[in-house]
Amino acid sequence: MAREKYEGLISGLYNRNETFFMLSAMMLIASFLIGYAFAGMLEPILGKMLGDFKRSIVQGELQLTTFSLFFNNVKIALLIYVGGLIFGVITAYFLISNGIFIGYTAAQFQLGDFIIYTLPHGVFELVGIILAGAAGFKLASIEINILKGVLKLQSDFSISNQLKYLLEANWEDLKDTLVMLGIAIVLILIAAIIEANFTLSWASYMKGVT
Repeated sequence: MAREKYEGLISGLYNRNETFFMLSAMMLIASFLIGYAFAGMLEPILGKMLGDFKRSIVQGELQLTTFSLFFNNVKIALLIYVGGLIFGVITAYFLISNGIFIGYTAAQFQLGDFIIYTLPHGVFELVGIILAGAAGFKLASIEINILKGVLKLQSDFSISNQLKYLLEANWEDLKDTLVMLGIAIVLILIAAIIEANFTLSWASYMKGVT
């Protein structure tokens, strides 16, 4: 019974927000492919960023601990979500910029090595980012609906009651965004735990096998 309820919650959440999921996923995947395919052209822009990123790891400024990885990635997820309040523009910006950077980074390594070193945690991390993006776009949609309603307020009726109605009408949708964000944060935490504690040993094992 509990399993059916859980599956119903997930399927219902997806069905209500399929458009936002697809938009977020397509934006991230397309920008990844662009970053990978045009890595040479992007070198003058992203080369220094990748170099600074590597240097921060070597010098210990960015530590590969569960907390550090979780904090950095959840910060990005929150920016993607809250960016929905700017009509989804900031959400789109972070999805595209992160996708391009990941794609560019992938092009700097042999594809097999990149997959080995990112697959264990990357699946959870990318799904979490896509969920945060979907939540951000849904938040933008809610904001637009409320603004449309505000423009149609009638002076003959109580303004406060009309505003209350607008908020109540969009409350369930807002809860959806918070649920999506919550799931995203859990997935990012799982990714951080895997990356900090298991990815390197997994990669060493796989490279030894191959």
